[in-house]
Amino acid sequence: MFEFTQVQKVCDIDGVRVGGRPGENPTVLIGSMFFRGHRIVSDPEKGIFDKGKAKALLDKEEDLSAQTGNPRIIDVIGETGQAMINYIEWVAAHYSSPILVDSPVPRARMEAIRHFAGTEIVPRLIYNSLEAHYSEEELACIQECGIKNVVVLPLTTKALRPKNRVKLLAEKMLPAAESAGVENVLIDVGVLDIPSIGWSTQAIWEVKEHLGYPCGCAPSNALYLWKRLAERGSPAFEATAALVFGLPLCWGGDFLFYGPTRNAPWVYPACAAVDAMLAYGAMNLGVRVGAEHPLYKIF
Repeated sequence: MFEFTQVQKVCDIDGVRVGGRPGENPTVLIGSMFFRGHRIVSDPEKGIFDKGKAKALLDKEEDLSAQTGNPRIIDVIGETGQAMINYIEWVAAHYSSPILVDSPVPRARMEAIRHFAGTEIVPRLIYNSLEAHYSEEELACIQECGIKNVVVLPLTTKALRPKNRVKLLAEKMLPAAESAGVENVLIDVGVLDIPSIGWSTQAIWEVKEHLGYPCGCAPSNALYLWKRLAERGSPAFEATAALVFGLPLCWGGDFLFYGPTRNAPWVYPACAAVDAMLAYGAMNLGVRVGAEHPLYKIF
């Protein structure tokens, strides 16, 4: 086990703790819902979906979170503002977890947070994400709507190497988030493809070593583009994916985008096992973990 020289920040997002020293807090797992092509969605423009199937997926994930001790954040992905609003309203009404406001279209994200501004849902919302090419309109919208939780993505063609991502964060992106009144910043270092996860894990270490912010990534984005692995089918896919997901955790990763929520049954046990081993080793460095940590839940 190892320690970082920088004091590690811990973000508390409506009761979910993200960040800290290696081994201290369980990995927060982020599963995605309502993404493009998700079969439970019948109208991606209006956000019409099969509520029974959505509930079955999220109930199963909730059970796994309780069994392993790994907290969750629900990644709500929408293609339009109307769809985002419909999804978030339903998720917020049925579950208490933090919710990512996630869309490839910035205007859809902004429309959604404007809709919920001033409501009791706002402390649970996490804007995903503030990228290097953010607009001043985005910053103003985040501030005006009282959004205090934001994922920051410091990945550009000029910031591929880990040290360059840290520089981009320190010089541009963190000051921008601070100017918008953001209090809880989660750093998603970005992933391009499977081999690049090596650089992503190094970037996680660099960010935590030099800046101390909660940090993670989305290996799932690359995993589902790995055609040769997909062709091998199960259980080769799940076994390999578990190792791919475990690598960033071993370098200090605090959260993980694991892809479709349907994969929760094998993702949660795999990540919980890594967390338990890291925590046990961290005890030699004086780290103490709570009774709900995977170390005490899965064995």
